[in-house]
Amino acid sequence: MNNKWMWLIPVLIVIAGGVVYFSLALSKDAPPYEGTELSGVAPDFTLLDQSGSVIRLSDFQGNVVVLTFMDSKCKDTCPLTAVHFRETYRQLDKNESDQIVFLGVNVNVEVHSVAEVLETTRAWHLDEIPSWHFLTGSSAALEPVWKAYGVSATHSPDGNSIMHTPGTFLIDPSGQERWYLSTVISGKGNAELALPLSELLVKHIREILNENEH
Repeated sequence: MNNKWMWLIPVLIVIAGGVVYFSLALSKDAPPYEGTELSGVAPDFTLLDQSGSVIRLSDFQGNVVVLTFMDSKCKDTCPLTAVHFRETYRQLDKNESDQIVFLGVNVNVEVHSVAEVLETTRAWHLDEIPSWHFLTGSSAALEPVWKAYGVSATHSPDGNSIMHTPGTFLIDPSGQERWYLSTVISGKGNAELALPLSELLVKHIREILNENEH
């Protein structure tokens, strides 16, 4: 394999793991999908958010970080992910929500200005989450972040949209990667297959917070 594609291997493994979980979940004896457990230090990065502020991932040590990658002009999966982020925030109590940060890294280098991610933040009502940051920058700034997290972003065959690796990472207060969630994001979900994304996020966030209380 050409070395330039080697970075795709980790994300393909994670996605394949999710597919296997969903396949196994079709058996009534299999446990529902919980996500893929991760370990290791979350790669640090520095980007600008929708207000033009410089944001470093390492600034949020001490908090649980919910990290995803979004196309600022997406019409389907990304706005639905935004709905589940807002629902996650609503399900957390004040003490919990004060310890959570939500980050979205832009995967669209053609619609990447601070003004454009601010417009998307408002359109998707992510400004309802006080700790939301939609992160962006130049292609040179964004692409190393995608690579560090095994995220692929490319134009669709018709050139009208961005195809990118879906999913959400959970990073604990010590800066360690804990979970990768690539699952059904419908409102109702299917208890036999997986909880909705918002419920999975709340479940794992509370687990992480409880660990840090002991």
